[in-house]
Amino acid sequence: MSPRCDRPPSRLILLAPIQPARTGNGLAMRAELFRRAAARDFHVRTVVVPVAGWTRRGSEASDGDVVLAPDAVRARKGVRALLADPRWRRRLADAGTLPPLACAASPGMVDAVTDALDEHDPVAVHVMRSYLGPLGAAVAERLEAAWATLDLDEDDAAFSAATGDVQRARAYERLLDAFGGCFDRLSAASAAEAQAIADRHGLTVRRIPNAVELLPGPVRRSRDPRSGLSLLFVGNLTYAPNVGAGYALVQEIAPMVRRRLGRRVAVRLVGSHHPDLQRLSAADVEVAGFVSDLAPVYAAADMVVVPLKLGAGTRIKLLEAFAHRVPVVASPIAVAGLEVSDGQHLLVAEGAEHTAAAVAAVATDHALATRLVNEAAELVRERYSIEAVIPAIRDFVAPAARVDSRPRQPSGAL
Repeated sequence: MSPRCDRPPSRLILLAPIQPARTGNGLAMRAELFRRAAARDFHVRTVVVPVAGWTRRGSEASDGDVVLAPDAVRARKGVRALLADPRWRRRLADAGTLPPLACAASPGMVDAVTDALDEHDPVAVHVMRSYLGPLGAAVAERLEAAWATLDLDEDDAAFSAATGDVQRARAYERLLDAFGGCFDRLSAASAAEAQAIADRHGLTVRRIPNAVELLPGPVRRSRDPRSGLSLLFVGNLTYAPNVGAGYALVQEIAPMVRRRLGRRVAVRLVGSHHPDLQRLSAADVEVAGFVSDLAPVYAAADMVVVPLKLGAGTRIKLLEAFAHRVPVVASPIAVAGLEVSDGQHLLVAEGAEHTAAAVAAVATDHALATRLVNEAAELVRERYSIEAVIPAIRDFVAPAARVDSRPRQPSGAL
């Protein structure tokens, strides 16, 4: 690929599988983080191929943004056209059967994307998630983009393997082998996962952490220990690991906490969910669904409990709880990839019994709870606030503003 002229790109195309938003879905929040950072230096247009979730009112949008529904018929025609190019025949042969989300956001949709954009100025392209990599590569080539980057967010292959889906794990591995080198730079949220992907595929992968808004406010008020305890879990409850965590909190952990404390324990699950999850609703259990403004939700909670048993990337919702100054108890999986310390920023506990004991400890020790929220809020300010992370993203895409008319040489490969 080569840029159209020797002017640096003035526009950046953000290709995402969900509409960027400042709250709600964690991936939507990460997409919004990249959009806000890139907007400091480029005019950003967002193209959403919503294979990872629904768009919602209140999501961030601006003039010129595009939402395209997957179109299987047009995608098949587009793939046939791509196969006329020997490079694409080789890439698609190497990739083999693509993961389901990559099939839904097929590279054959390249015409639909570029027709909707109708771009004439030099552009850079940033793509969110590995499964949009093939489509992103096709869009970057079609637009003769001067610079193209890919945010993997998490290690999809390792996560699929951890769930026992070996076939899908191998599909993600082949996808990155075939398309990772099409991008100038790649990133991931977790340092450990970035290194694992780099080692596995011979790619350079930068760590760009998740980030949240840093909220002003005083230390949370002391609550009467004789009153009921309100436990909160916030997340996308169509995502299987989050669903499992919700069930564990309601059915295992909360009853143990009630027995330990001898008082009412209420649980609130907040996030988009399958209707079947409503079966958990009870006198002390609320399945709240999507909430556009989470500030009152966090303000009403005594504690956030995140008993994940499986996951990948880093938990942006855990950072959000820190920013809202709510004490957190979480599993080792939930804190993986975050620079947190047990007993300093939160309590880390594995298994229902240990988690219940940790919840009871925070609930009955105001000094401990206060210390945790203060240290966690300071951690967010220093390392995980929007303003702390945006410079790293601007640096990540900065070369796009300096490219010249020489052919683009992707630097993903070592």
